[in-house]
Amino acid sequence: MKTERLLGLAGMALGVGFLSYGVYLLDAPEGGEALRDGRDGRPLPPAPGDGGPTDEGQRIAVGDAGDRPPVAPGSGTFSNPAPVASASASDAALCPDCDIVIITLCSMRRDHIGAYGGVTGLTPRLDALAAESVRFDNAWSASNFTLAGLTALLTGRFGSSTGVTGWDKGLVADVPTLPEILGFYGYRTGAFTIDAPSGFRPDYGLDRGFQYMEIIPPPRDTPDGRLREGKPGPGGESARPAAAWVSQQDEGGPILAMFHSRTAHFPFVIDPDARDPTGVTQALFRAGSDAEDSTQPMPGTAGGTAQKGVVAMRRDPLQELTIEKGDAGIAVWKAEYAKAVARTDVDVGVLLDAVVARGNWDRTIVLVVADHGESLGDHGEILHGDAYWDSVTHIPMLMRVPGLKGRAVSGLVSQVDIAPTLLELVGAVTPAGIDGASMVPLATGKADEIRAMTLIEGGVTLQQGPTPRGAVIAPPWALVRQDRGCGGQDGPRAPGEPGECLYNLETDPAQDHNVLAENRAERDRLVAAWDAFRAARATDGQTLNLDPSMVDALQRTGYDFRVEAGP
Repeated sequence: MKTERLLGLAGMALGVGFLSYGVYLLDAPEGGEALRDGRDGRPLPPAPGDGGPTDEGQRIAVGDAGDRPPVAPGSGTFSNPAPVASASASDAALCPDCDIVIITLCSMRRDHIGAYGGVTGLTPRLDALAAESVRFDNAWSASNFTLAGLTALLTGRFGSSTGVTGWDKGLVADVPTLPEILGFYGYRTGAFTIDAPSGFRPDYGLDRGFQYMEIIPPPRDTPDGRLREGKPGPGGESARPAAAWVSQQDEGGPILAMFHSRTAHFPFVIDPDARDPTGVTQALFRAGSDAEDSTQPMPGTAGGTAQKGVVAMRRDPLQELTIEKGDAGIAVWKAEYAKAVARTDVDVGVLLDAVVARGNWDRTIVLVVADHGESLGDHGEILHGDAYWDSVTHIPMLMRVPGLKGRAVSGLVSQVDIAPTLLELVGAVTPAGIDGASMVPLATGKADEIRAMTLIEGGVTLQQGPTPRGAVIAPPWALVRQDRGCGGQDGPRAPGEPGECLYNLETDPAQDHNVLAENRAERDRLVAAWDAFRAARATDGQTLNLDPSMVDALQRTGYDFRVEAGP
């Protein structure tokens, strides 16, 4: 039988501070014989688009967004048929065929979770889960905004590898996703969120592999639903569809449920508080309600950015108001965010209660992670999406695995490591070509590190010029490239080029002191590694044919990714 040799670049391997690559060979025999992993010879399930058996009408090409009509945004349910072809999990896995529940928390700062030493009493459900989970203390996002972060989580690839580094790009056709792979192992897959321009939706191809996806109108107890009629309820409404779906699944096979909560997302508030003398709460409540009103705050511009990719390229009136009110304004901003964090914890509790009630808790893996954090005034940035400092990119990540005791680990990890970790835990084969590395050795105490470096790429503004914006984290160093610069500690830079900042995370975890000038060799080493990775892996994301109403929704919240975007 003739065999074609397929080359796949492996993910980010360990090097002493550098990105390195391995090449894996996959056998792809003709006639439908199973592919085999070049590392250990285990059978691989047929990849979507490789001609494997499918249900009639299944979308075989892996979500080429440009070849299908625009998906109108809004609430509703979306479906992709489950694969007919299947593979068996490895019996040597820690939790073969275990259920998987992924909870992604939008805009969640790690210092607001009690288990991370944050504010006591805000997150009792997360803290209880953390007690029986592996707590990753050195976890970093793959970007500073939702779409890119969730894309990295679902694909195991950095932004350079998928091309999804801005609001205008989606997944290309040849990038498999975690739910697609698990579908070949008999998993029933469901995804749940609310109707908002978050990126976790079919418009961007992130429905791929989810046999069921439900997007509901924003409930009144969430910031996105604050303008709806009626009074907020006790909370947790956005999690109830996910809880209902989990409860309805029988024992016919394992499940993957993914819920994305936006309850802690800007503008945080669910009611206007006329008692606030600063007016910040009232301004938060009005944010994005009328894009034609130049006095309306918008999250896309509230960071104070003046870059292409945001509406009107102006400073946001909400930021101006907060600065005008000084410490009192920032205090209100932070207090409203804290309330939103507490409501997010209620979301988590609603879903976890349903998972426990299903009666399979001792066979359920739960992973909770933020897509990114929030600045809350740190370094002069109020929100996220414009800069790459610690408060936005250093994120909480908890993983509860049956049979593993709760413990804290300090090894460097990224959102791209989630997919290979979950696949290994349940005995599925990790595809070649991803950038992530399994965190199982860290979780089991068999290794102290799985990577020496991680990347943070992309943002809500349009990149101008050839230099990518983002950050390289290689403890103890953090190299940051951003248009915002280095908090007044910038060195010289060419017009149109981002500022470069270098921080020592051991001596300066808050990233207050740019030490690039006296550490040029470290800067050059990190830049060379990043450049080498991009030279080997960079690709273009799928240019999207977004529905006009989706574009309008993005613009209403301040994002304007069009090339001609401007005043």
